[in-house]
Amino acid sequence: MKRLLELGTSLYRGVLTVMTMALFVIVGVSVFTRYCLNSSLGWSDELSRFIFIWVTFLGAAYAYGLDEHIGLDFVVDRIKSDRARTVVRLFGEVAIGCVILVITWHGWEVAFSATNLSPALDIPMTWVYIVVPLTGCLMVVQNILKIGKWIGMLLATPSAPAGR
Repeated sequence: MKRLLELGTSLYRGVLTVMTMALFVIVGVSVFTRYCLNSSLGWSDELSRFIFIWVTFLGAAYAYGLDEHIGLDFVVDRIKSDRARTVVRLFGEVAIGCVILVITWHGWEVAFSATNLSPALDIPMTWVYIVVPLTGCLMVVQNILKIGKWIGMLLATPSAPAGR
């Protein structure tokens, strides 16, 4: 299972890398054609915007999996009791999970209610919006794993003696 997870993470990182490189190439070619050839590519702005949206959401899910998002660790780290600190982190993950579920649910509604086509590329906007529920589902799985980790740590942490 761990090997499969590592393979999926490597593939995910590769997709993000390719999409980011494509974004740089498209924007670079667009700038070159606009300022050096005095002719702009009509599709490049729209495609780069769509790729940027996808890279942003996929990158957010990747960062969440690695615990790289900004947090208030300096507050939680000041809690002296290991058990209390674990409980606070567990409740934090539960709250994050609730937010992720709301974003995923409404992202799904928006993605599948979109009936319009993009103006330059003429692709269904559902393909652009689907990144929200897709990354939401990835983050829900990560959130469940994190909640399980904190519950496991909570069960493994001995409670304080009754006289304190």
